[in-house]
Amino acid sequence: MTRLISSFVLILVLALELYGQENMQLSLNDAIETGLKNNPEIRLSAEKIRASEGRFWSGISLPKPELSVSYEYVPLSKGLDSYSERSFEVNQSFEFPANYFLRGSMLSNEKEIAENEFMLTELKIIADIKTAYFITLARSEKLIIAEEILSISEEILNKEEIRYKVGEGTNLERLTAKLQYTQAANEVEVLKNQLAKAYTDLNYTLGNVKEIKYHLSDSLWLFSINPNTGSFLESALKEHPKLKTSELRVRSSSTGKALAWSGLLPEFSIGYFRQSLDGNNNYYGASFGISVPLWFIFDNRGRIEESAANLSSAEQEVQLIKNEIYNKVSNAYADFKNEERQVQLYKTEILLQAEEIYNTARINYESGEITYTDFLPAKQVFISSRNNYIDALLSYNLSLVSLEEAVGKRLR
Repeated sequence: MTRLISSFVLILVLALELYGQENMQLSLNDAIETGLKNNPEIRLSAEKIRASEGRFWSGISLPKPELSVSYEYVPLSKGLDSYSERSFEVNQSFEFPANYFLRGSMLSNEKEIAENEFMLTELKIIADIKTAYFITLARSEKLIIAEEILSISEEILNKEEIRYKVGEGTNLERLTAKLQYTQAANEVEVLKNQLAKAYTDLNYTLGNVKEIKYHLSDSLWLFSINPNTGSFLESALKEHPKLKTSELRVRSSSTGKALAWSGLLPEFSIGYFRQSLDGNNNYYGASFGISVPLWFIFDNRGRIEESAANLSSAEQEVQLIKNEIYNKVSNAYADFKNEERQVQLYKTEILLQAEEIYNTARINYESGEITYTDFLPAKQVFISSRNNYIDALLSYNLSLVSLEEAVGKRLR
């Protein structure tokens, strides 16, 4: 009896957990928040910022000091404590002071580059989440339409079967209705599989380790944008993280060039030692050294030429990215406005006309004024119009996602 109760409780808990997963509400903003928290790609990008911070501190630190102790003039048969001369030394070398400032500036730029690349990663993940979310919504809407059409097709098939049996309908009409029902049933199954795949893709973008079937609480709404292409271009050329990253690389390369030239400056070393001679500890000394860059024609010349080439390459990259932003923003905005027009056309004209045609044809069909084969074109136009409207809404939302990526920031 106890085992039976335990099994019942376990089944109940699993059922409740499954029910909770099946009915978990998920808005678009919740999806973005979850994805930015769980997606491994965002964590990887954040770790790169930490790594750049570590490189900054290691890059401006002095080399390790050298500590040494030496015992000299020890008789062969004696231990080290029988020395005649013992020395304790500490030596520290360092570059020309300006080098540390230049290197620190360059590494600071690298940290800012990592931060802007993090922003780019965020934009990419948000775009992936929105794309997966909207595709899932569209397939859900299409499945609802397909199930509704299946119900209508079943109703019409039953009616045609009856009409055929009583001699009011033809075999062609009955077979056509049966074919339409079979196609509608197949479309439902296809859309169920497509919806399951869409949920899998959505869970992947959210960084979920297990499949969760959410209830999406947002819709494929129409979001109006007032600014024109020029406003978006101005914003993108000021704020786009990719352009900022490229400009920071120019600064970093310029500093790298100055650092290469500073390699011609000398390095220094200082040292201090205490010496004991025959037990007398009253001796000390100091040393000062300076490096002479005699071989600068080889090593430093190569570094200078490489840094100059890197700077020129970074400057060209900035112009390339500006051209790319101009092209992408212009095209993305044009696509968005076109998709917006399509949605408005379906919403204000095509859907209303298709519905009117369908309703009129169905009334005539049910009253016996027209046959099923006469009614079929109106039904197909109605179905295709509704599906095309969902496709238009999806294309509209995906075009807005592309516009956000082109501009480099969220627009809603």
